[in-house]
Amino acid sequence: MLGGRDGWDAYPDASATYGGQWQGPVFVLTHRPEELKPVDGVTFLNCDVAEAVRIALDAAGGKNLEVLSPSIGRQLLERGLIDEIDLHIAPVLLGDGIRLFDNPGGSPVRLGLVNGSDPSLVVNVRYRLAAAG
Repeated sequence: MLGGRDGWDAYPDASATYGGQWQGPVFVLTHRPEELKPVDGVTFLNCDVAEAVRIALDAAGGKNLEVLSPSIGRQLLERGLIDEIDLHIAPVLLGDGIRLFDNPGGSPVRLGLVNGSDPSLVVNVRYRLAAAG
C-alpha cells in the first residue's frame, strides 16, 4: 500500500486500514520523513513518485499495489502508471481534501469497467441526508 503524508497525518495507524484487514507492507511518501516516528510495518519514503511505486511493487511480490492518496493517484495517472481504479462511493460529502480528478484543462481519462454491477455508461445513486450523530 502506498499513501501520502496528509493521509498519514490524519490517520497514523496502519493497522486500522481497511478496518484492520490490511496485511502487507505500507509505504508513506513524504518530503519530511525525519519528522516521523518509526512505526512497525511502515516505511517512510522521500523519493520520486515513480520510484516509490517501484519500491512498493517490489515489496508486494507480484501482488497489486493499493494507492490511497488522491495526490499520488493523480500524479500516477498523469505518468501512465495506473492500471486500474477501484472507486468506492460512500454516502458522505467531504467539505475539504484533495480532489483525485482535479485536472483543469487536462484531457479526459476514459475508464473501462473491470467488474461491478451493470452500470451501462453511468452509475446513478440517490442518497437522502442522514441525521447528524
